[in-house]
Amino acid sequence: MNATAAESVPAELLHDAIRELGVTHVVTVPDTHQRTLLDRLYADADIRVVTVTTEDDAIGVNAGLHMGGAVPMLVIQQLGLFASMNALRGIALDMNVPTFILAGLFGRDVNKSTAENRSRSVRLVEPLLDSMEIPHYAIDGPDDAGCIRTAFDQSRVVNGPVVVFVGAPTS
Repeated sequence: MNATAAESVPAELLHDAIRELGVTHVVTVPDTHQRTLLDRLYADADIRVVTVTTEDDAIGVNAGLHMGGAVPMLVIQQLGLFASMNALRGIALDMNVPTFILAGLFGRDVNKSTAENRSRSVRLVEPLLDSMEIPHYAIDGPDDAGCIRTAFDQSRVVNGPVVVFVGAPTS
């Protein structure tokens, strides 16, 4: 195994990938793990960033924006996935709302795989999503950024949530 299991991804690379999706709104509970990406999104005049207080709120706002014809996505931490599991189930899954989530893995030891991390919030989030039948992908370096398009498109095909984990803080 490499000394580093996840490396930082330039915020510019992620921002460009998001712009290519045609996203109109980014709903966020600010994520320090993806701070540099959020800074770029806040400065982007073509994408409206909606800051909410909880991930439950983010899932509801995402649904409302989608129903109103917008193309939203979420930028949160994996900790928020644990906190919002009932809203994710009730709104995104049961109501069939496309919900694309970019989730920073806050607290991850980037020298270890997610399964080997000491932090339960890092180690258990993927098995939690598996138990809820929510597809997920990982960006553990710049070469993985292509999964953003795959996951976004999949969220539209399945009409439900799909998560992309950002394994190291953005640069």
